[in-house]
Amino acid sequence: MALNGINMALAFTGQEAVWERVYLQLGLDQGDVDRHFTGPAFLAWQRMGNVRGWAGPLRPSWHSHSRVLQHRILARMRELGMVAVLPAFAGHVPRGFQRLFPNSSTTPLQRWNRFPDEYCCPLLLDPTDPVFKRVGTLFMRELIAEFGTDHVYNSDTFNEMQPADGRPEYLAQVGKAIFDSLVEVDPKAVWMIQNWLFVHDAPFWTDSRAKALLTSVPTGRMLVLDLMAELHPQYLRLQSYYGQPFIWCMLHNFGGTLGLYGAVNNVNRNVFEARAMPNSTMVGTGLTMEGTGQNYVMYDFANELAWRAEPANLTDWFSRYATRRYGASNAAADESWQLLKDSVYSNEDPLYSHHGRFVLTLAPSLVLEEPVWYSVEAVRDAWQKLLAAGSARAVRANANYRHDVVDLARQGLQLAAAAVYKQAVMAFNKRRLDALRKWSAQMMEVFSDLERVLSTDQLFMLGPWLRNARQRATTELEEAVYEWNARNQLTLWGPRGEIKDYAAKQWAGLVSHYYRPRWQRFLDALDRALAEGRAFNQTAVSHDIFVNVEEPFTLDRADFPTKPSGDAWAVSQELFARWSPLLTSKSVLKKGQAAAWASTKTPPPAASSSQTPAAHKYTTEPSVVTVL
Repeated sequence: MALNGINMALAFTGQEAVWERVYLQLGLDQGDVDRHFTGPAFLAWQRMGNVRGWAGPLRPSWHSHSRVLQHRILARMRELGMVAVLPAFAGHVPRGFQRLFPNSSTTPLQRWNRFPDEYCCPLLLDPTDPVFKRVGTLFMRELIAEFGTDHVYNSDTFNEMQPADGRPEYLAQVGKAIFDSLVEVDPKAVWMIQNWLFVHDAPFWTDSRAKALLTSVPTGRMLVLDLMAELHPQYLRLQSYYGQPFIWCMLHNFGGTLGLYGAVNNVNRNVFEARAMPNSTMVGTGLTMEGTGQNYVMYDFANELAWRAEPANLTDWFSRYATRRYGASNAAADESWQLLKDSVYSNEDPLYSHHGRFVLTLAPSLVLEEPVWYSVEAVRDAWQKLLAAGSARAVRANANYRHDVVDLARQGLQLAAAAVYKQAVMAFNKRRLDALRKWSAQMMEVFSDLERVLSTDQLFMLGPWLRNARQRATTELEEAVYEWNARNQLTLWGPRGEIKDYAAKQWAGLVSHYYRPRWQRFLDALDRALAEGRAFNQTAVSHDIFVNVEEPFTLDRADFPTKPSGDAWAVSQELFARWSPLLTSKSVLKKGQAAAWASTKTPPPAASSSQTPAAHKYTTEPSVVTVL
């Protein structure tokens, strides 16, 4: 981070240890605290008031380890001259708070993504209530005593949660109260706030309401993160945040999902337009992705823009990137990256934000679409060109090259799965059992081949993820809990799949033991429906998959390999020869096409109500959510 010029970053580790101390000082008991903290895999959402208690509680060893780790993080950041942004009180408190302070103004937060009462809706202490300052200043004093301060603090009260009162004067009081709780302890405090509330709930956050909140703090004492400025900038609508300084940020990725994606033209253009617009208060550029480990080119490019005075020549930049990445100039690699620049990395449509909602990693149904904004043929040709670059031994020996060969194979098989899926659904709708069986068999072959190529690179394997979760444990019970956290976040993301597949990863082990079995059961159910001449019941099949694949996977303790096997280049070559004929732009159902395409087919007979398990009323389609 420091070598890329980043001089400010969030430093949130260890805050739960401080919060536990504060809550116990206030008079809450350990049970109140345990029912509030989520497990480690979901802390970001608990910190913003979206969920509580899910996959928790946190053990004393977690607090101890995190506290020590935070000290090490802060020491290194400060040694490198980086500003550490610490957390501040946003108003989210445990349910037991109302018992201790019955006269305080608290309201349950809105239910987030259908989470049940046991895990949703912590209390929000109204920032204008005098108790808010008491809690906020107590936390600040404990935090600074433990970790010191660089005087910048993050607080987001209304993340994907709408204020109960929309009067501008009230919102101004809220902002002032939050800021006052900071400067009461640190007179130099600067309040960092995400702009996501203005994006996520734009109809509520009218110009007057946004202005009331933003101008409730002295100019220069609030720092706004324009969180997804490459697709949903707010600095124009909100007049450069009415004078408050802001950072132009590229979000790029939700959930740490894989898949080649970028909006490089927007990034290359918008940073400089924002900097040069009249009365601009832009003070920097930033990254706000929900996960790394993918699309390194976009983060490399975005970081460089802080140093540039004008937009880059993208053709030249991508050529130089290929040389840097593989350690040698190679014409075929250059051609491959030019094709990718003009296809997967060229999105400019806000509808295509990177949620990783691909057919092969979504819960199976008959109405899925593949998010394709680019030429599929360009990706196919880029894969072929990159393989050709491997004929140079020095390039083939490069670890980055081998990674990218796997990544392009993964992208190719992702598209192949979408093409096979389209044919399978078409065969089912036309009542062609033989064709359905042919395409079902091909779908299983896609999963098997995907598993094989992913297994050649450790960065595409489930085993290290689970091993790292287990290694944090100090007891066998902690080991089981941490592994369950790690498995659930990748898959169900909640007790019953509340935001299922939100953090989906195309990893070896996950493909073979989660995605493939889901699709096998779904395709078998389609087969039985045709063979027996009866209706296909999506709800019953989704329940079957939950009971027999999804939930058991989260509870399983099976080991997965942590070392790669096989030759990435050789396997990728073999798979290109096998699957590239399917990679055409007409082969997949794109966004908005599935409903129209399905409406032209004769629909299956309606399922009878007797086939629907009434005891399991949950949404079978994953929801689209955006959280940070």
